[in-house]
Parts: sequence; structure tokens; C-alpha cells
Amino acid sequence: MSQRSIRPHRLVIALALAYSGASPATDPSHAELGALAAALFATVPPAALSQTERREIAAVTPLALRDGVVVSSLPACETAMHPEVSLEDLNGDGLPEVFVVAGNTCTSGMTGSSIWLFARLPDGRWSRRLDVAAAAYRVLPTTTQGWRDLVVGRRGMCHGVWHLAADGVYQYARSIRPDGTQCPSQ
Repeated sequence: MSQRSIRPHRLVIALALAYSGASPATDPSHAELGALAAALFATVPPAALSQTERREIAAVTPLALRDGVVVSSLPACETAMHPEVSLEDLNGDGLPEVFVVAGNTCTSGMTGSSIWLFARLPDGRWSRRLDVAAAAYRVLPTTTQGWRDLVVGRRGMCHGVWHLAADGVYQYARSIRPDGTQCPSQ
């Protein structure tokens, strides 16, 4: 990757840090995590998640910050990623769950991206509820165990429908076509 492509991303991170009011330099124990959180949540409005929530979520992602660039935390997969973060209330409790879409071919195979979903546990900690190599997701109006079902787009004509399982993690349930009809193999 050329230095030219990294510089604009560093500027975005610097602006995100300034905009968020985060100052990792003033808190050495959270410096690296604070910078990753600022980069990861650069497009999320400040009121949507507290700085503490941002750091807690960043800590459970498989991401890291190297030279001002978001990368995978997996050794040998540290290629630049450009994460997209969105917030959705999947269980109707008024609090957001956090989707992160990012990846590269090292972490996510031929799809080139993964989708991670993070949600609060009853004790307040954040945990990963979904981890799948996929390009996109869509929230369905249907629910399983009080949580909205998801369509996860992969390569090909059929997309997976995922629902919350008894263990609190989203699992594959079936495949559908983009128009919502069942795939022939099912």
C-alpha cells in the first residue's frame, strides 16, 4: 500500500479524535484503544455511544490500529481495512447493537469482508453475537427469541438467513433468494 493512500485515512482519524473530544494521550492505559475506537466510530454521532462504550466495543473487535490505519489484529493479515459501523436496535430495548463490516481476503476469504455484530450482555459487557464472512446484511421484520432476524449476503444468488440461537449468538437458519423465496436446495 502506498503512503499516498494512507495519508487521507490518517487525516480522517485525526479529525475523528478532535471531533469526539477523545484524547488518548492523556490516558496512557487507553491510548491505543482510544485511537482505535475513534477511527472505528468516526462516522457515528457522539451522542449515539459513549466514549467508554466505544472503547469497550473496540476492545472486542478483531481489529487494531497500525500507523493510523485500521487493520486486522490477526498476525500476517494486517492489511488496511475501511470499517463501516452502523447501529441497530435488534431486540427492541431502546439500546443500539453495533454492526461492523470490514475485512480483506486474508481475514474474510474471497468475499473480502466480514460482518461482526456486538451487543451488550446482561452484565453490561459487550460481546460478539455474529462473525461471518459476508459483504452486506439486512435486518428482517421477523424475530427469533425477541431479536430481529438477519439476511447476510454472500457471493452467489442465495443469501443466508441468520437468527439468534439459545446461546445468544446468531446462527445460520436457511437460505433465500434476494426476492425472499426459498432457495431450491432447501
